[in-house]
Amino acid sequence: MRKQVLVEDERGRGFAAVLKYGPYLFLSGSEGHRDLDTEQINPDLAGKALEQCRNSYGRIQRRLDEAGYPNSAVWIQNFTSGQEWRLQRMALWPEYFGHKEHGLAVSFGAQAKMWGLNMITTVAMAITPELERDAIVPQPELGRAGRVVRAGPFVFVIGVRGTYAGAPEETPAAFGAQLRNCWAALEGHVTAAGSRLDDFVRVDACIRNINCLPEYRSNSPGLVAAQYVVGMPMGARGEQEIGGIALTPGESKDVRDGAVRAGGLVFISACKGVDGGPCGDRAGQTHHALSQLAARLRLFDLGLDGVLRLDVFLRDVYFEDACLAILHEAFGANMPALTFIGAELENSGEVELAAIAGAA
Repeated sequence: MRKQVLVEDERGRGFAAVLKYGPYLFLSGSEGHRDLDTEQINPDLAGKALEQCRNSYGRIQRRLDEAGYPNSAVWIQNFTSGQEWRLQRMALWPEYFGHKEHGLAVSFGAQAKMWGLNMITTVAMAITPELERDAIVPQPELGRAGRVVRAGPFVFVIGVRGTYAGAPEETPAAFGAQLRNCWAALEGHVTAAGSRLDDFVRVDACIRNINCLPEYRSNSPGLVAAQYVVGMPMGARGEQEIGGIALTPGESKDVRDGAVRAGGLVFISACKGVDGGPCGDRAGQTHHALSQLAARLRLFDLGLDGVLRLDVFLRDVYFEDACLAILHEAFGANMPALTFIGAELENSGEVELAAIAGAA
């Protein structure tokens, strides 16, 4: 179990496109508005969602091919400029991820703040063939993502929304009703794999209105898991998108303040730059979030060099380049797989970091 760079970032930004740690592969974010051959922004792609999807998914596919692990993606997150083309996006899954018959990957999707004309950023985790995987709850339609996939010690759970069972939409009661439906669906999914809600080790949550965060917390089960909750427009009258990673039956987790060790990995909750960082100071908040991340890693005798995947949530998506420079200073030659995502953050925060590290 050691950190290996299998594919370098195509744009020479000093971090990996694919990192390997034991049987786990972590891929940096893949954008849709850049040409696959040149990696340059293509102005002709403005407003062309499916063409951008092909670039974003095609880059993920190419990276896994170059790494020697084709068709190995198991957990894919899609951050998009809109939700009106969601079904068309999902229709591309069979072509790019090769699981038309079995649905052996799960999907999470939310509408996020986007940089320039980019319409999709795809983030992926994959597994090597040594871990057998099984679609516990496949999608009823062929060619769609699975709902629950079990692989090694983990259960990967699709992102769910609560817009069903007559839940209200566009009313003050919508948030709570849809949230209850979300957790009911998630509980049903993990139960099908023989696990429980309390077996989650990482929960990813996007909510339509960040001001509803207190309601989210008061109406969600008290899971002991690494979590982030950020604000995103969502679309399609949904109030939340919630998914994540749980443990298979018999696996155990070691929980400490804001960090969970399980299955050879350490999952780190959102490190918030605004918690002690200067208000409105993007650079200062980035440094503060990094200090929180380092403190949580030290709980397991780890350093920043152990981080494998880093999700960087920015209120101002155009702070990406300056933020990357700060991350290079902090991580040095041991940069993780990296993705920048635009979102509204708690208390008008500027920066939040969520991470997965290697436990060894």
